[in-house]
This record gives sequence, structure tokens and C-alpha cells, in this order.
Amino acid sequence: MPIKKTIARLVLVMDELLTLAEAHERDELAHYRMLAFSFLTHDTRVSRLMASLGIQCEMRLETLDWLAQELELPPRTPRKLPLHDNTERLTGQHVFIGDQLMAREELNQAVDRAAYSLHFYENLMDASAMPALTPVLTAIIKQKRTEHDVLLEYCASYKGYLRTATSA
Repeated sequence: MPIKKTIARLVLVMDELLTLAEAHERDELAHYRMLAFSFLTHDTRVSRLMASLGIQCEMRLETLDWLAQELELPPRTPRKLPLHDNTERLTGQHVFIGDQLMAREELNQAVDRAAYSLHFYENLMDASAMPALTPVLTAIIKQKRTEHDVLLEYCASYKGYLRTATSA
């Protein structure tokens, strides 16, 4: 076994792994909420897709919270997700999508973030030697892979302007 993985498994205990997963998922939730809001004036189909992906994040957060309770880990204080505070930080200057170029950029970034999120959870799984986490992380990885595939497929069919699965 490589030394890096061995060290990571020793350093990252259950509570830390769950804290990392929870923080990552809260950021993903904030991002999908912001995208759902941003696309409202441009394309309500994309807005609904992003809202649905945000709901999936909420469900994963509930699963992570349930697991922490099952393992009798200390309770965490949920961090509030104010949409207006995160919008400018996540998207630069604009709040609403104004044209096809902006839509293309935001959707392509969403695909990139979904790929990053998938790799994040795969790395978290590699860092975990905790059998209690394996089923949860396996399920999340499967969901994240599906999320990435859905975004790629949606982008490929979105008015012919966006990247396709072969160009990602």
C-alpha cells in the first residue's frame, strides 16, 4: 500500500471525514441553489435541473447527519447558506444569466464542478479505512457519477452550444 494512503488513513478519522464530506456537500448545495436562481430568467428547465441537483445535495447531507448520529459523533451546527452572500463570490459580477454565452460558461463550469465533486468523494473513499463509511461513500460516488453524466448529457443537448461528453 502506498505511504500517502496509509498516512491519510491514519490521520483522517471518522469525524474528520464526515466533516469534510458535509462541508463539501454544503458548498455544492449553495452552488446549485445559486445556479437555479441565476437561470430563472434565462431558462427555467436549467433552473429546475439545478434545483433538483440541490435537493440531491440536501438528501446527502441528511444521510451524512444520520450516519454521524448512528456513530454517536458530536453534533454539528448547520451552517446557513444565504443565497445573496454566495452569488457574487461564485459567479463573479452577474447574478442572472443574460445570454447564451453566459449560460454556456455556467453550465460548463457546473460539469467541471461535478467532475471535481466525484473525484473528491473517490479520494475521500481512498482515505477512509472506516468500514462504516464505505456503504455511504459508495452510494454518494454512484450519485455523483450520475450527476456528472446528467450534466454532460444535458449540456450536449442544450441548444448545440455546449461541450459534449467526448470533449470533456
